[in-house]
Amino acid sequence: MSMLTTRWFAFVTVEDRAGASAALTGVFSERGVSFGSISTLDVHGGVGTLSVEFSASERLAQVLVRTLERLAVVRSVTLVHVEDPRVRAVAVICCPPPEIDLPGVSAWTEDVDGEPTTILRGSLPAIEAAVAELREAGSPPAAVTVLPPRL
Repeated sequence: MSMLTTRWFAFVTVEDRAGASAALTGVFSERGVSFGSISTLDVHGGVGTLSVEFSASERLAQVLVRTLERLAVVRSVTLVHVEDPRVRAVAVICCPPPEIDLPGVSAWTEDVDGEPTTILRGSLPAIEAAVAELREAGSPPAAVTVLPPRL
């Protein structure tokens, strides 16, 4: 296994109860791994899904998964390499998008009570490139999240 540090996403299905997020973050903290991002994706019927972005070697990523799977609150863990083509993302900006080229990104804007909101959808690399351009153009996103792959 490579000792190279790469980006990963862990999609963790957990029971919706007090301490679940703390248990997850403790696993990463105890191993000296920080997050690029952590997001709550969906919570329904007593179960929630968290998206955790982090950088680690493949070996450490596998150790993290095995450790997470042993937590009482965790039901499942799906580990996905950042370059996996199944990784999709969305970004939300609270304005119409500026006139910039967004290859590989679909965008739609809805105006509610005079306040436009734009949703961008595409592959993770396409969304990351679009977000970088939007920041440069003065339209930073209000939110960016990564969607779990359909397995």
